[in-house]
Amino acid sequence: MFKKSLICLVVFAVAVTPLQASAEELEGKVTALSLNEKAPYTGVLLDPIAASKMIVDQKYLRAEIELELTKNFQQELADKRLSFDLLKVNYDSLRKIHEETMVLKNEQIADLNLLLKEEVSSNSNNWKVIGGMTVGILMSVAVFYASVEITK
Repeated sequence: MFKKSLICLVVFAVAVTPLQASAEELEGKVTALSLNEKAPYTGVLLDPIAASKMIVDQKYLRAEIELELTKNFQQELADKRLSFDLLKVNYDSLRKIHEETMVLKNEQIADLNLLLKEEVSSNSNNWKVIGGMTVGILMSVAVFYASVEITK
């Protein structure tokens, strides 16, 4: 019976005792040592908490710097790709305009060549006009000469 009472008392004590735990921020201590103090060398003495905090901070700092560098690299890469794409679009549009202009210019040259050929072929009409004028002038001179000879 005593055992049963003892067990009930222990169970009651455990049930009533608060099982709450509170944590405190662990702050490490950094201690500077000089040569004559109880350390084999001059330096900084860290307790395990301060040492682990320094190691973790260094680890996360390295990760943070790597992330920042990656972000900057990706941003610059995206900017360069955008610039390249804009230049490519600009180049393609200028090339298309140039090709269309060349097609129009070649068509215009072909049209001018046709006009020139027509002009050259119509020059035979000019020769006919020049020939007719020459014949007319010669006949006028002949008539004038004949009229002067008749009057003599």
